[in-house]
This record gives sequence, C-alpha cells and structure tokens, in this order.
Amino acid sequence: MNKPPSKEEIMTYNVVPVKIAAEYLGMSQQTVRNGMRKGYLNIGEVVGSGFYIYSDRLIAYRTGEVPAQTSKETVIYFLQELIAAVKGGTP
Repeated sequence: MNKPPSKEEIMTYNVVPVKIAAEYLGMSQQTVRNGMRKGYLNIGEVVGSGFYIYSDRLIAYRTGEVPAQTSKETVIYFLQELIAAVKGGTP
C-alpha cells in the first residue's frame, strides 16, 4: 500500500487531482467525487464534470479546520461508503 501524500506535497498543487486528494484523505476517488457533488466534502468546487480541489481547503478539511456537514444523511452516506470499502464493492 502506498503512503499517502504529505501536507507539504499537497501544498505543491494549485488544484489537487482527485486521485491525490483521495489518497490524502484515505478515501476512494468515487467517495471524494460523490462527497463533493453532494456537498459533504467542502474541499473545492464541482463545475460540470470537473472537480477543482484546492490544496488549502483539502488540508483544512483533513485537519478539522473546515467543519464537515454532520447531518444524519452525511453520517449514513459515509458509513455506507466505509462498509462498501470493507466489503470490496460499492454501495
């Protein structure tokens, strides 16, 4: 298993690729995309089919400086993603 990128590596990007952001957060790329689309991950913007993940927001999210939405739906969504990841599939 690859080591996730460091904070310093993330800071070298103006716009962080989804793959790198997913590794940094310990999530699948699909979870990052879905979370951004649904507004659960406040780490950038979704414009059409493009995902613009900003390094400062990504780091702030991971360190807890950007609060995540904590609605019941958010908790259920991430638990479903976690269960799917453990089972090796998608929800």
